[in-house]
Amino acid sequence: MKSKIYFILFVFINSTLISAQEIGLQLSDNVKSETISFQLIKNLVVIPVNLNGHKMNFIVDSGLRETILLSQFNDALDHKTLKQINLKGLGNTGEGTIGYYSSSNMLTIGRNYFSFKIPIVVIQDEKFNLFSRLGIDVHGIIGYEFFRNYPIKIDYVKQKITIYKTLENNKKLKKYTVNELEISPEKKPFVRIDFSHQKEYLQQKMLVDIGNSDGLWLFKTQFDDLAQPNQVFFDELGRGFNGTVSGERGTINQVSLGKSTFKNPLIAIPDPNSIQFINVKNERKGSIGNEILRRFTIILDYNRNKFYYKPNKNYDDAFHYNRSGLTIVHDSFEWDNSEITMNYKSNNSTEKENIGLTQKMNYQIVLKPVYKIEHVRKNSNAELAGLKANDQLIKLNHKKVEKMSLSDIENFMREHEYETITIEILRNNQPKKIEFKLDIPYQN
Repeated sequence: MKSKIYFILFVFINSTLISAQEIGLQLSDNVKSETISFQLIKNLVVIPVNLNGHKMNFIVDSGLRETILLSQFNDALDHKTLKQINLKGLGNTGEGTIGYYSSSNMLTIGRNYFSFKIPIVVIQDEKFNLFSRLGIDVHGIIGYEFFRNYPIKIDYVKQKITIYKTLENNKKLKKYTVNELEISPEKKPFVRIDFSHQKEYLQQKMLVDIGNSDGLWLFKTQFDDLAQPNQVFFDELGRGFNGTVSGERGTINQVSLGKSTFKNPLIAIPDPNSIQFINVKNERKGSIGNEILRRFTIILDYNRNKFYYKPNKNYDDAFHYNRSGLTIVHDSFEWDNSEITMNYKSNNSTEKENIGLTQKMNYQIVLKPVYKIEHVRKNSNAELAGLKANDQLIKLNHKKVEKMSLSDIENFMREHEYETITIEILRNNQPKKIEFKLDIPYQN
């Protein structure tokens, strides 16, 4: 098993302002399909969009009905038309947050997928700084509007999304397995899976959640006799409007999507207090997320209620968790001294005199990233070794992290799984060197 830093974002909006009367995104009349590239960052699908003339990056989240814009970027909207609404989300408090609603925005994805009347919900919450967790500017999240009108193919290997006008006469569909896709009144997609853990659970209804970086979430309150997972430990699963989403992680015996079966998959069971605003009256038992979905090329066809999938080269990848016990974020940038050597000849010297003449010039113009530990998992080896939240990361195994991206740091943790690593930090401007083993002290 390998390490991974997980990030999950969920939004629930209680407002009569949100309606499904808009036409939604449309493909141009003269095209049969549109293909766009995406980035897969921490198991989240991030696409480029253009909102009212502003280039942005949005997370694709099939578990979300609305299209969300973070308040840091609301200059793209007409403020005169904003209306205040209340937002509820995952978390362990009941406070929620304030948001704003904007109608009739122009959204373009690729060259030929667009709408002039996309409703936007603005999250008025500065804590939702996605750059710090993902390492790139992410301006918002798009949900149902992205999927509602056309079949959507997601190729996780090539990192391409294709919007088809129709799947009729598409001969490549013969290579896919097809399941029924149930669309709820809340406009969310569901499929049925089987799993076993001390007993068999057949045809369990799961949200197809492309905004969830985990593989499988199970809602314990929806089962009468679900046994505790194997190799279980308590963890932070993500963040919502109402605070931290906490729960258990562990393994179960197996999970099956059709004939595709995974042995000992890693799963998460959120604490009931963290999911109090989720609607489970429709027999929903949990969510299937990108740690499983990325093992397939998938097509979601909302209008025909079809879910197509075929295995890709990720199929046999090991499931992995964050064994470091650390949530590391890109906290800020700082200027640093950097010496640049330049060789040049003086204009006041002859060519003969200038042979071999060099001068060094130093510039203080280098902007370098600052990484901090946002959260340390309780009872993890990192906590037992003495690491704390707000420690500034300086070196990993004597390598400066200022030359690394967040993905590089994540890959480092994955590549050194089960090894003892050395972390150098700054705490209150005092350097410290700490060693610990990248492994999880399980509860059972």
